[in-house]
Amino acid sequence: MRIGSILAIFLMLSIPAPAQSGAQQGADIVTSKYSLKQLLADDVYVFVCQAVADSLITHRVEPTLPRWGMVGRVSGTVIVAFEITKEGKIRYPIVVSGPKLLQGPVIQAVRAWTFKPYSIQGEPIAVATSVSVTCSNF
Repeated sequence: MRIGSILAIFLMLSIPAPAQSGAQQGADIVTSKYSLKQLLADDVYVFVCQAVADSLITHRVEPTLPRWGMVGRVSGTVIVAFEITKEGKIRYPIVVSGPKLLQGPVIQAVRAWTFKPYSIQGEPIAVATSVSVTCSNF
């Protein structure tokens, strides 16, 4: 009985908690299941390609890599998926792939990006997209 309780507590603690939309902490990456639920709850059904998202960027912040990352010559590409709101802000960013050491700095940088709102027939709408951010220390 006691082992079952300990196992249940361990499982609850090992499941990542979803991040709040206003949270600005380093590695509070939401799960893909949670992110998809939020997109559907927000009525986001339009997905745009990276080229379209890149054309909408009004302010881009480059990732700041920690000094130890530079010493280790860590480099690679991190793919981040997120929602662009009607106001051009980032919501529900999630790392899709990329080196673990670069994920935190890239998420921090992407959260600071702003976009021109995507519009259909002159009406701004929320869209989902993903972008690739390449970090190189060589």
